[in-house]
Amino acid sequence: MGSWYTARVRALYVSQNGMLENLGQSQVLPYLRGLAARDIAIDLLSYELPEADAGEIEALRAALERQNITWTPLQRRRDPRLQVKIAESARGVLGAFGTALSRRPDIVHGRSYFPTAICDVVASVVPRAKLLFDCRGMIGDEYVDAGYWTKERVEYRLVKRYESRAFRRAEGVVVLTKALERWIAEQRWFGPRTRVAAIPCCVDMERFRFDLGARARLRPELGIDDRLVLVYAGSLGSWYREPQLARFAGIVKRRAERKIAFLVLTPSPSEELVGLLEAEGLSRDEIVVRRARPPEMSAYLSAGDVGLSFIMSCFSKKGSSPTKVAEYLACGLPVVLNGDIGDQAELAADKDACVVVDGFSDAELEGAAERALALAHRPLTERVAASRRVAEDRFGLEKVGVARYEELYRALGRGR
Repeated sequence: MGSWYTARVRALYVSQNGMLENLGQSQVLPYLRGLAARDIAIDLLSYELPEADAGEIEALRAALERQNITWTPLQRRRDPRLQVKIAESARGVLGAFGTALSRRPDIVHGRSYFPTAICDVVASVVPRAKLLFDCRGMIGDEYVDAGYWTKERVEYRLVKRYESRAFRRAEGVVVLTKALERWIAEQRWFGPRTRVAAIPCCVDMERFRFDLGARARLRPELGIDDRLVLVYAGSLGSWYREPQLARFAGIVKRRAERKIAFLVLTPSPSEELVGLLEAEGLSRDEIVVRRARPPEMSAYLSAGDVGLSFIMSCFSKKGSSPTKVAEYLACGLPVVLNGDIGDQAELAADKDACVVVDGFSDAELEGAAERALALAHRPLTERVAASRRVAEDRFGLEKVGVARYEELYRALGRGR
């Protein structure tokens, strides 16, 4: 493994998400560990929540140091006010400057807008440092589409102004979907020498895998032992089409040859979804709600038979790559999803593991239910193998995620 003195590429990575949070654990650290294992030295600066445990921070810091990742945790507040974010940015700039001036990174990598603004300042001062803007989606438009902002808000205008600068200024850009890459290219927002990589939200195929023992243990515990189990994992409300999830479940119940259950794995309030499911004919004993901790998610998904992901269609979702889809597939579940989100329409080609709906009419959902039931009723080993093949080829952490990041890092590093 390389060091700061021998590694071919050196990177400073800035994340607004904490490394002790679920997203940091699933969508930051696995990539960085993979890159570090490929002889890329990384300094990591992240914003941790106030409740982050000091003992856990020190344990993770030591573990990352052994993996060629030097971690500097800062603290952020649960406060979205602009003045608070400006103060946090100032601390981030100071911390990043200190690291960059001593380490002299080849790449300054910002995960989303706020960290990229910090990295932009650093890359403008540190000799030969390249700015990498890891977009993660059009954040201003996401806030508008979700109803949190209007386009007249000062926050939206500031984000869009910086967004146009970041796309043109950055030597490297990462987006989650080819659909968003094409759209940005059509707007001519990329700089003339910008290198662009489309890297979806990937899944650690070792961490997320089918667990037959967990399936045998959990299904009786959950009261779903002999049932066909639909699974929904993740947040509720906002983008997520709960009425359509419930309608699909009702259709499956009417068409299935055996009893069904709907397993909801969410940290969100679930009363609205439970009420919708009951209105579609599911009884209370057919609905199971659990708040699974991240280390438990693979086991709970293994207890299911079909994974669901129905998301609101809007402009900002052109750049979305739902993590749950990759995790369902890695745990052996065929998935049912709508194709007008990001690059999900491409999954229609993977008919042995994916059912892609073009809309939410009753006829469309009836057809999707028929196809999903056919996939779920295959022999278990066949079903799991087919789903994991798709997960590996399209969303595998090493095969897709780390490989594409490494290619971009080395291309930028060669340009120093």
